[in-house]
Amino acid sequence: MKTYSREAWTDAQDAWDDGEFSDEWREARHTMAMQGCIFPPSGIRWDSWEDDAPSQRAVLIRAIRESPDLLRQSMKGASSWSVVIERLMRRRDAWRAEMRAEEQPDDDRWNDRDATLTLKKILDRVAAS
Repeated sequence: MKTYSREAWTDAQDAWDDGEFSDEWREARHTMAMQGCIFPPSGIRWDSWEDDAPSQRAVLIRAIRESPDLLRQSMKGASSWSVVIERLMRRRDAWRAEMRAEEQPDDDRWNDRDATLTLKKILDRVAAS
């Protein structure tokens, strides 16, 4: 566990207060503070998830509201907000890949043999014309 000076602790509390974080942040703030991360995530209250490069704060508030269980899992043992976001993104990308794989039935997927036979038919038709 990290130890902080009284000045650092006060600075962190001021940063949370100055950032106008809502009560929604209470659990995440406490969890991360218990793991040594006392400063708030970067970003301002008005940042959006839809920005070209969303801030840590924008990513995290979306997770707080839309996928709190995933956020809790991502915070386990994390030492910084960057680690939490990296885990969130990795899990989100894995979930999207699973969803895409489930959307496409196995019988519609090309295998090497089918691709080769189709290509052969195309080439035979071109040669015959």
